[in-house]
Amino acid sequence: MEEQNKTGLGFKVYYTLFVIAGFLCLAWFTGNLPVGQWRDIILFIILIIIADSVQISLPRGGASIYASSPIDLAGIVLFGPAVMAVAEAVSTLVTEGIFQRRPIIKVLFNVPLLVMTVGLSGLVYEAFGSLTDTDSPLFLVPLFAAGMVYYMFNTWSVSVIIALRSSKNPIHVWKQNYMWNFFHILAFLPIGAVVALLYKNSGVWTIALFIIPLFLARYSFQLYLDMRETHINTVAALTSAIDASDPFTHGHSYRVSKYAMRIARELGMSSKDLETLEYASLLHDIGKIAIQNDVLLKIGPLTDEEWASLRSHPDIGADIVEQLKFLKVAVHVIRCHHERPDGTGYPNGLKEDEIPMLAHILNVVDAFDAMTSDRPYRKCLPIERVLDELKRHRGTQFHSKVTDILLEMYYRGDFTLIVETDATTEIYDSLVEHVTV
Repeated sequence: MEEQNKTGLGFKVYYTLFVIAGFLCLAWFTGNLPVGQWRDIILFIILIIIADSVQISLPRGGASIYASSPIDLAGIVLFGPAVMAVAEAVSTLVTEGIFQRRPIIKVLFNVPLLVMTVGLSGLVYEAFGSLTDTDSPLFLVPLFAAGMVYYMFNTWSVSVIIALRSSKNPIHVWKQNYMWNFFHILAFLPIGAVVALLYKNSGVWTIALFIIPLFLARYSFQLYLDMRETHINTVAALTSAIDASDPFTHGHSYRVSKYAMRIARELGMSSKDLETLEYASLLHDIGKIAIQNDVLLKIGPLTDEEWASLRSHPDIGADIVEQLKFLKVAVHVIRCHHERPDGTGYPNGLKEDEIPMLAHILNVVDAFDAMTSDRPYRKCLPIERVLDELKRHRGTQFHSKVTDILLEMYYRGDFTLIVETDATTEIYDSLVEHVTV
């Protein structure tokens, strides 16, 4: 769970009921443990602890990726829900309470979370009756059903607690933080099946064959995160170059990115779209490094030639970003961020649905920041005047839905102005916050 500054009544009620329900389930599963299964319980507790010891901590985010899901699914196939519920309860207490020393509020939530996740998944698996016989490949059908319940119950339980604590829509929280993980659970299903079959047919020693690939997977995943951090550093450096080329709009890209993310979250966009929008927002004006400063900083009206030069910056920026493979998804958004719904924008005069929704968002918040910031040719406009301009050009210069959301968020106090910033570190931290894996 993410730390927030305050908690409401809904959070406290949900948290309390969830914890009580989880520990009641644990008591019930403990009372229904099969006789003579202690060796298996201890073995799988150790295996889960080992798997969780190779967790990947996301940079500066406080979240972690664990690798025990295949073990849970294998244990469900082999021993049923009671054994695995108890094994998860003990291993979670050991891992999070002793080794990681997590706050008690998180441990008390995560223990019942995993107990109910594994227990409910196991009950669904057992409900298929004779189909659970591992002598037939048909056991993969109930395993798939159990895996889907495992994924949905776990991610939605956490999404609701995050939403209640941060006053967000749980659907948006789930889409932005957990929808990407669906394909991982699909990959874990065959791994869990293989572990179960090896354990049943070849003995306990075969579990060691699973541990080695687990550590290799952890190493590969760490390399992936290192690569992502390199990408983040690259974008932060490029953003600094934009600021250096136009010092009068210093911090503009950072503020635009923060405004854009607010709108995108309110729209419930996926984590992938959030990441693309973050990159595009920070780099939307990178094409201005090719525009002479006497044009960028000119106080008087621009000539036709100067306007043509200025209007070339979306194409120039898109061409620059296109050279970096990991930024290709942001190219079209950058190229279209000055297009307008009525077709009067540039560089290609696109209309309405011809323009990506991410570019519509960027167009609105770019104008919002421009109007609320000092420029060489004028001082910032009063916020009331800015809001009137958005309303007046809604549906023509600005996308109607995006404009309505910005106005609605502002009037309810969720779209406050961002103060000037010149810290590259803040850009870095902003990017890290939205990295998905």
